[in-house]
Amino acid sequence: MRKEKPTEKKAKRWERTNVANLLKLAPGGGYYARVIVNGKQKWRSLKTKIFSVAKLRLADFEREERAKAKRGADAGAKIDGYKCGDLLALFLTEVSVSTETRDASKARIKTSAKALLKTWPDFADTDVRQITSARCREWAQLAQTKGTRFVPPGAKRKPANKSMSPSAFNKTLSVLRGVFALAIKHGLIYVDPSEDLTRMTPARKILALPATVQFNKLVEVIATSGACQARDCADLVMLLAHSGMRLGEAALLTWGSVDFDRETVRVTGTETKELKTLSSERDIPLFPGLKAHLLAMHAKAKSTAADRKVLKVFEAQKALTRACELVGVKRMTHHDLRHLFATRCIESGVDIPTVSRWLGHADGGALAMKTYGHLRQEHSKAQAARVVW
Repeated sequence: MRKEKPTEKKAKRWERTNVANLLKLAPGGGYYARVIVNGKQKWRSLKTKIFSVAKLRLADFEREERAKAKRGADAGAKIDGYKCGDLLALFLTEVSVSTETRDASKARIKTSAKALLKTWPDFADTDVRQITSARCREWAQLAQTKGTRFVPPGAKRKPANKSMSPSAFNKTLSVLRGVFALAIKHGLIYVDPSEDLTRMTPARKILALPATVQFNKLVEVIATSGACQARDCADLVMLLAHSGMRLGEAALLTWGSVDFDRETVRVTGTETKELKTLSSERDIPLFPGLKAHLLAMHAKAKSTAADRKVLKVFEAQKALTRACELVGVKRMTHHDLRHLFATRCIESGVDIPTVSRWLGHADGGALAMKTYGHLRQEHSKAQAARVVW
């Protein structure tokens, strides 16, 4: 008597439906997809007992399997095996040759990749097809509670368990998802097992900005430091604080963009990570402080041709950090000078939507309200205290 093959025995349990490639497990079971690609039969549980849902998932499965077959030769040429370490290496290679990724971003991605391997020790040697959602959640919990256990050079003892900062965790999660996206692209997996993970919400930055007297002292310290470009660094700091421009925007500013007659400055917008669709090219007023500063720079400039850059240096972080230490204020970054501008505007009574337009936001003030809303409330309370009957 001929022995029944496992596939034949299994086939008797299926019920056909009126949709091609869609079968139901009898009796009362869930739906399964069965497609034939390149002569091979592919099965997958659609994990539902609802017919309408099964049809949608079947379509996704069919599309994915045919795409995998189409990419098969290419995938085999690019990826040797299914180890996550191989995929991570390929991901980093693609990032390194990308012309759309800035060098600073490439360095951060490389650092985040190291953090991923630190917090997930067996990740590199794990078959990507064996990674589950549960394993991803386990990694996220460990990363958020124990961190990378990084020991700073020269440290006398290992640090206690320290969770990753929201920013560090989110960047590491992005690298992990980049690896899984690459695996999906090459047909190694069907879904991203990390899709259920949520990004950590960064704590709102507490703005500890200098008072006007302190800021003026900062500029003076920078300008008189004795460095070869001390005055140029001070000019950059003043320009950022009096205009609210991003560092990249200030670097692009030319004398042709400054209209002293109309008292406006044309700012060439740059994209921000907060607003990816932002087109922030805009005209801002020549605020009194900004006008005085630009007139002084104009007077001493060797050339004020329309295509000449206003600034001579495009970075002053070391000078700014040193000046903060000498003046006795919290360390500031270039971007903090943008916060300083917005804060001064709000304290002067300018409404947030207007400040938002000056900053180059295209969201009607939502981001500015999130960042500076508490300042408006504090300013309002301070002004209310001056009302005396």
